[in-house]
Amino acid sequence: MSAATALALVASAIFLIRLMPQPLRLWRTGVAAGVSPVASANAVTSASAWLAYGVLHGLPVVWAVSVCALLPGLWTVGLLRREFGRAETVATGVVACVFALSAVAGVLGVALALGVLVTAGPQVWRALRQSDLRGIAPATWGVAVADALSWGIYGVVIADHALEGYGAVLLVSACVVLGRVAWTRRTAPATVRPSVAGA
Repeated sequence: MSAATALALVASAIFLIRLMPQPLRLWRTGVAAGVSPVASANAVTSASAWLAYGVLHGLPVVWAVSVCALLPGLWTVGLLRREFGRAETVATGVVACVFALSAVAGVLGVALALGVLVTAGPQVWRALRQSDLRGIAPATWGVAVADALSWGIYGVVIADHALEGYGAVLLVSACVVLGRVAWTRRTAPATVRPSVAGA
C-alpha cells in the first residue's frame, strides 16, 4: 500500500467520523438552535457531487466515501426538516443547480473546491450571527480540523486542487465555528440568567 493510499483511507475515516456527532446530538437533544439547515442540505448536494466527481476521475476512495456520507447527511436534513422555510429551500435549490451546471460545463472540480463554502459557509454565518448555539455539536467541528488537514494533504500529494481547496476552506470554517461556540458558552451565564429570572 502506497503512502498516498494510506493517507486517503485515513482521511476517509476521519471524514465519516465527522459526520456523526451532529445528527446524534440533534436526535438525542432535539435542540437545533444555531444549526444551519441550509448547510446540512448543501452537504447532501455536495456529497452527491463528490460522488460524481470521484466516478468521473477514477477516484474510488472519493466516490465510496461520498456514498457513505449521504446517509448521515440525509439523517441530519430529516432531523432539521422543521427548520426549512421558503428561503432555505430556494437557497439549497440554487446550490444544487450550480453543481449540475458546473458538471455540464466540465468544471465540476472547480465547483467542488468552492463547494465547501456552501456546505460550511452557512453554518459559519449562522454561528457568527446567533448567540444561542446549543444545537451545534463541537465534536463535529473538532474532527473537521483533522478532516481538513488529512484531505488537504492528500490533495497536495495527488495534485488535486479540489481537495486542496476543500481542506483549506474547511479548516478556516472549523476554527471560526469552534471559536464562536466557545465564546457563546463562556458568555452564556451573563446573558441568559437575567432573562430566565425575569420570566
